[in-house]
Parts: sequence; structure tokens; C-alpha cells
Amino acid sequence: MKMKSFPFSGKTVWQNNKPFTWFLLSLLLIYSVLKIIFYNYNFSLLFTGDELSNSPAGTTRLIKWSLANDLLVILLINSALLLLLQASRLVTPKITNWFILPAFVLLNSFAILLNLADIFYFRFHFQRANADLLYVLDHPFEQLFHQNIFIIIAFFAGIAGTLFLLWKLHKKFIASFSDGKHAGLLTGIILFCIGLAVLFKTSFSKVLLPSYPLLEIRSKQLPLVQNSFHTFLYSVFRKGEEVTLKDYLPAATCDSLFPLKKTLQINNGKTAGKSIVLFIMESVPYDFFDPASPFKVEMPFFDSLLQKSTFFNNAFCYAHESNKGIVAILGGIPTLSDIPVYHSQYINIPVTPIGTALKKNNYSSFFCIGDDYDNFGFAKCMNWLGVEKYYSKQDIPDYKNKPTHSMGLQDEVVLDFMHQKITELKPPFFAINYNVSTHYPYDLPASFKVDLPKRYSSPMKSMCYYDQSLQQFFNAAKKEAWFANTIFIFCSDHWMFPEGVKGEYNAVTGYKIPVIIYDPSVNEKKTSERMVSQFDILGTVLATAGYKDTVLSYGGNLLDSNSSSGFVFSKTGSSLYQVTDSAYVLGFNSATDKAEYLYHYKKDGGLKEDLLKNKNALPIIEALTIRVKAFIQKASSHYKGRAVN
Repeated sequence: MKMKSFPFSGKTVWQNNKPFTWFLLSLLLIYSVLKIIFYNYNFSLLFTGDELSNSPAGTTRLIKWSLANDLLVILLINSALLLLLQASRLVTPKITNWFILPAFVLLNSFAILLNLADIFYFRFHFQRANADLLYVLDHPFEQLFHQNIFIIIAFFAGIAGTLFLLWKLHKKFIASFSDGKHAGLLTGIILFCIGLAVLFKTSFSKVLLPSYPLLEIRSKQLPLVQNSFHTFLYSVFRKGEEVTLKDYLPAATCDSLFPLKKTLQINNGKTAGKSIVLFIMESVPYDFFDPASPFKVEMPFFDSLLQKSTFFNNAFCYAHESNKGIVAILGGIPTLSDIPVYHSQYINIPVTPIGTALKKNNYSSFFCIGDDYDNFGFAKCMNWLGVEKYYSKQDIPDYKNKPTHSMGLQDEVVLDFMHQKITELKPPFFAINYNVSTHYPYDLPASFKVDLPKRYSSPMKSMCYYDQSLQQFFNAAKKEAWFANTIFIFCSDHWMFPEGVKGEYNAVTGYKIPVIIYDPSVNEKKTSERMVSQFDILGTVLATAGYKDTVLSYGGNLLDSNSSSGFVFSKTGSSLYQVTDSAYVLGFNSATDKAEYLYHYKKDGGLKEDLLKNKNALPIIEALTIRVKAFIQKASSHYKGRAVN
């Protein structure tokens, strides 16, 4: 007589759980292929200088954490599937076909497609998907349709293929439940693990952190091993909140190094009462203005303007997203959360609302953009900052028949409308223009037929168009009575690749932006070598207006050289910050509380030699680390509601 095999023998366990095992391995293979594509497409952004370790141990760590994160996502999603399938057998099998099967096909598809989309979208914000995606969701899809036709076809083929493959995998796996035996052991194991996780919730919660691999790898390598669904889900679950209170230094030391409340130098009243026009330039890098750069653009308007303006050639942006740039420029504060401050729980932290402050000095104010109303939440931001009026493309007469860009109306149309609105105002006023034509995908109006060099990239061509549009605005504006008594400020919202989205990234040049101040009554060429940032714009505007009250700002006043600290700060990822002085740049990870790199960029422009382990560089490391710690501590304290000094 043939004996029955023991129910928990290896062969029986394998046979009973083979469908689920193959199901998990198939998903893991899909994620691994996407990681390989992500690595090849974004290599220059992930690894700069000597950050890529070619050692077998380094490669092994990357593979280990990549597989671990992908497996974590697969199990988080499909453990729930497994438990629901077991429960549905006790109720009615119809639930499986009607609800459970479609729901988990879509959920797994969404997770995979997030990772697919991040291959291309990573270059626009330098980190994996997070809750911020919910606030810019329309534009990534618009940008997709301006990719190469083969990329678009591949993307939608990927969607169709993913849905088909997952449907087949799910159907085959679910069919194995018909006899009531398959995956029973796995279900028990998963329930047991959930029980352990509840008992040891503190340790388990650390494993769920998307930054957990920082135990063994560097922050620049982190996006390679992360899973986009994991980072997105974690960020949404925390409502975009990424702020952890830091107490690196004694409060008195931190306050002395980084005072936030300050009284502005009014420049002897020379500018008090003058109107101000601020041009926030979308995605305009310093490279376009740098004579030594291969991406220097011939711009008749700007080239002429620089002969009679103050040009800051060491200006830096805070981050690579527009919603962080606008808060830095107009609010004078950093964004620490994933989502914009004006969408977050931190909306009530102390700030100096620029519009409200200017109103005390009898200034009217308005914001003008060619985009849809409140796109990126900018209308909410202006209301938060006390700016009185908000004009979008819907406010421009006959806007549906005007030249368009993927992001809205072309700059020439919006600047003409802005000129009309300014002329209707009684000085003094504060007018803000946020242009869109220099934003990806850089599509230009048919009327722009300037003969440009063949070497010009799409971003460079769009800058030529913006230059022409500004020339038209100034040609009209200089005929107005208000022009001579107005100061014009130009500042980019963030850096972007001058050669296009497949360009290379540098931890220093990737944050350099142009900042220009033009005063027609001065009409003098100046170049400032000072280290300045977007945080300095708020103080400059209020000082220009003669504002005398205390200002809360992370910057100073561009018109007052004594207000410059000599250091600028940037946020390059979810937890990585940079401090840059006139010669060095240091990266500091607030998750591990450790410095990650140090470069002498004045001598080593390509950032090839990391000086972090160089004993001779220890004084520089300590000095810059204290500065960035003071910045992070002050900002986290500010966000957490502690008294601001």
C-alpha cells in the first residue's frame, strides 16, 4: 500500500504554495527590470564624482536593499490579497471575481506604473515619488505627451502589458485556491509575522522607513534601491510630514549662528516708496548667463540689461521644485515637508507675509501667471502670503485664442497683460510675474522664427523666446510714468538641465541660478561675488519698500552686503541638505545625522575627489557641519512651533 506523504513535507509545502511563490517571483522580476532601466537612465544623477563604489561589497549592498524594498512592497500588497482570498472562501467565491481580483490587479499595476513613471520623472525632483505628486499630478502627464514618440508608445505598451500580465498571474494564482489547500501555510506564516510586528512595533516600524537602507548606503544611492510605491505610500500616510525636531546645538549657539528675526537695513531711504516688479523665472539655470559655459545663450535683452544692473553670480536655489522655490523666494523660509507648506499642517507657522507687510507701507500687490488658476496651489500660496490679487490665464481676454504652451499661455501674452494691469495701478505697487515658457517641454509659439544656432538645446531656445518677450515688455514699460521709479528683480525658481532632461547634474552647478536687480535710476553695472540665495529676495523686497518692522527670514537683503552670512543652504532629497560657501560644498544627512561628502568645488569643478575622509579637511568639515546643523535645527524648531529668535 502506498503511504501518504506527510502534510508538511518539503514536496507538499512546495506544491501547495507554488502558485503564490511564482506569483511573488514574477512581480519581483518586473521590479528588478524597472530598477535596471532606472539605473541606466538616471546614472549621472545617482552617482557623481567617486560616489559609486565599484567594489563587490558595494554592489552587493545595492542589490540586497533593492530586492528587500521591492519584496517588502510585494508582500505588503499581496499579503492582504492572500488574507482576503482565504476570507472570501468562507463567504462566497463570487466576491473574488467581482471585487478582489480587479482590485489587486489595479493595485499591483499602480505600484508598478509608479516605478515606471519615476524612471523619467525622477529628473524633475531628484527623489522617488512622494505625496507631492498629488499636488502636481496634471503636469507630469502633460509632460509625458511631449516625450519622444517611442517613449510614449513604450509607456502605454507598458501599461497594457502590465495589466494583461498581472491579470493572468492573479487568475492563475486565485484558481489554485479552489481546492482550499494552496497557500494555507503561507497565510499562517503571514498572520504569525503580523502578530510579531504588533508585539515589536517599534523595531518593525523602522524597517518600513524608505530611508532605512541608509544604514549601509549613501543618500545619493538611495533612490536606486527604493520602490516608488513604498516612498509614495509612506509619504501619503504621514500626510507629507517629514519634519523631525533636531537638537544638535545649544539653543543660544544656534540662535547666534542663525538668527531668523531681523531688522532690515533700509539703504538710507534711497529706495523707499519705489514700486517693485519681481520676475520669477521658471527653470532658468545660471549656465545661460555664464560666459564660460557651453550653454551660454545669446540674449539681446538680458545681455543689455546686465550692462546697467547688479548681477549676483553666486546665487543658489533651495530645491528643484517650483512649489519649494516660490516659498523660498516670497516667504523667505525653507520647505521641510514633502508637500508644499501651504498645503500642509504647517500652514500656521510664523512667517512674514510679503503682501501684508507691504500693505503697511501702502503697497498694492498682485501675482500674474499664464497657467490655470491655482495650478501647483499658487493661488493658495499667494493668499497665505497676503498678496492681494491673483491673475491666471482665465483672466486674460480671449485667452483661448492666444499662443499657448503646455503649461499655459506663452510669455509674450502674459507679460503684455501684466503691463496693462500695472498701468492701471497707483504706485507704489508690487507685481510678480511667474513665466511658463521656459518650463519643460519648452514648446515655442509658431510666431517665434528667430534664427538660432544649431547647437542650442530646447531649454536654450525657450530662453531666447523669453528674452524676446521681456524685451517687448520693457519697450512698452519704459514709456510709462511708473517705470523710472520702479526696481526690477529677476530670480529663478530652481535650476534645470540647460542641455535638456538627459543632461548631467552637479551638486554645485545644479543649484546655481541667476539673480539680477535693475534700478533705472541707478543704471550702473555691478557684479556681486557674494554667496546669496532665494531666501534673500523677501528681505530685499521689503527693504526696498522701506519696511521697518522685524522680518522673519532665512536670508538677508541683497542690497545690504553686511546681511550676507557667506553660506547658502539647499535641500537635495528627502533628508539630504547641502551647505555651500565660496569654496566648499558639504552634504549632510538629517536621517543619519552625518556628513556624507565634502568637495572643494573651486579647485575640483567636476567634484571628483571627496574630502570627507581627508584629515586635513577636518576643520572645514566641522565648520560647515555646524552651519548646516544650525540651519536644520532652526528650521525644524520653527516647524514644530518652538519660539523663533
